Amino acid sequence: MGMVERLVRSIHREPSGATAAVAPSEFSLTRLARQNPGLAGHYLWSTNVAPVAATPFFLQLGCGERVLDGFVNLDFIPHDERVFAWNLLDLWPDEWTAVAEGVFSEDVLEHFFHAEQAYILCNANRVLKAGGVARTLMPSLPRLVEYGASYKPEPDEFLRKMFGVETGADALNMGLRFSGHRWLHSPESLARMAAMCGFDVVPTTCAVSTVEKFNGINLRDENDSLSFANDLRKARSIARTLLTPQTIVGASLVEDLADGVRLYVATAARPTVEYVLPGRVESDAVACLNIRSSNLSSFFEHSLKSLIIDDVRRDNPWYFDETLKSRPCMNLVTRNQLSLVLGEAKEFSRLLFSPAAKTGEYFALGCAEVFALE
Repeated sequence: MGMVERLVRSIHREPSGATAAVAPSEFSLTRLARQNPGLAGHYLWSTNVAPVAATPFFLQLGCGERVLDGFVNLDFIPHDERVFAWNLLDLWPDEWTAVAEGVFSEDVLEHFFHAEQAYILCNANRVLKAGGVARTLMPSLPRLVEYGASYKPEPDEFLRKMFGVETGADALNMGLRFSGHRWLHSPESLARMAAMCGFDVVPTTCAVSTVEKFNGINLRDENDSLSFANDLRKARSIARTLLTPQTIVGASLVEDLADGVRLYVATAARPTVEYVLPGRVESDAVACLNIRSSNLSSFFEHSLKSLIIDDVRRDNPWYFDETLKSRPCMNLVTRNQLSLVLGEAKEFSRLLFSPAAKTGEYFALGCAEVFALE
């Protein structure tokens, strides 16, 4: 059962414990879930439910209409009983740790932004057994740039015929964004991200993998498409630490929702939420961290949400870019950005997150996730 369904089923229950009563005139996510589940679900998140499967196994992420025999096939819109509901940006369950032999994805990662891709690869690392392979196939940014540079608008050329493209620059932009592409890679950029997430990279052809199970299941070939393929072999394990809010200053609880999600309203400008790690973490070991929070009152503001780590740069916090995310609840910082937040500091143990800019803004709040190499 998903988050929205749980909320809808709970709307007639009396609040208990830390739950605040919602006045008829006050905004309510529970009420919104009853009136418009799709809109409410945009701001919420849940924990994926791991399907029952014999272990070890092979996973396919984002399978779409293509269901592979001998794989656990996952997709956010399951179209038949062989496909399990899974949102790659929801929390991954604890029980799926070091259980899979391999993870396969084709034409999936490029539909997410850079930090979101790191989040997915960190979770793929956690799922894989030692030495397991995450096989990735995706469009190549350098080949797409070459395509745009040599573009000629012939009558039967695909982009011209489908979208009316007439110039190389427009062909490049359309290719970058076709079907919701958000972030494309070169072999070098993918290798850097994979290393950050604990993988060694083995370049391959689209048809032939270093793992027999992955051979010949590609949809596209590098000779007649812009795709490239790599086997990402797990070299170091990633550990995930989940943190609950320790203190919340400048906000009032409105509702206690399912799956550890609460709705607050800011009672002061720049409310702050403190997360404390069980011990100090070396910044060079961190692949990424994510703070689960959606602001329901403001959109795409540069200074909407901010982060301070260990009181470093308190006068110059890190501001999250609301345009570089697929879901409002993803507030991600990768290792590359940690140095910008931490300055010269090499370790940290405390996160101070601000989920709103102004008094009166509503925000959903949950856990923080820290992914670090072991």
